[in-house]
Amino acid sequence: MKDIIVTLAILTVMSCAPVISQEGLKDIDKNLRFEWVLENPDEYKGKSVLLGGTVIETEPLSDKTLILVLQRPLGYREKPSTEKESKGRFIIMAPEFLDPAIYRAGRQLTVVGPIVGREMRPLGKIEYSYPLIAKKELYLWPLEKMTNQPRFHFGIGIGKSF
Repeated sequence: MKDIIVTLAILTVMSCAPVISQEGLKDIDKNLRFEWVLENPDEYKGKSVLLGGTVIETEPLSDKTLILVLQRPLGYREKPSTEKESKGRFIIMAPEFLDPAIYRAGRQLTVVGPIVGREMRPLGKIEYSYPLIAKKELYLWPLEKMTNQPRFHFGIGIGKSF
């Protein structure tokens, strides 16, 4: 019984832990706002950021993978919030192959890494300046199960729902 309680306690604590390691989080500049980086990425080269968003497209290249992301503000556990408005787009540069079938459009992710500059790309009829982030840590959020049934919760006590 004691082992079960200890295991449940560990699982509870782990379920509340951030998805990015403490090592990754210690280097980020918490005062740096995404809007500033978007406006002038070159001014912030070398500074580490914590960003999240929704994958627009994943491009595997011969020596790296580029992931175009629609930025979203981060919420609980550093998960991108789909309810809050995006401030723009950015590109994650990963030194390894990341499968576009896994890192596909619509998936949510959180990344930590230094700003390495900008990349200009066409977006509609304009040239868009994407801040370029070198991946230090990347977390792909699990897919949420969709159900057609309405979700009603009735609770009694702590953690009980019917």
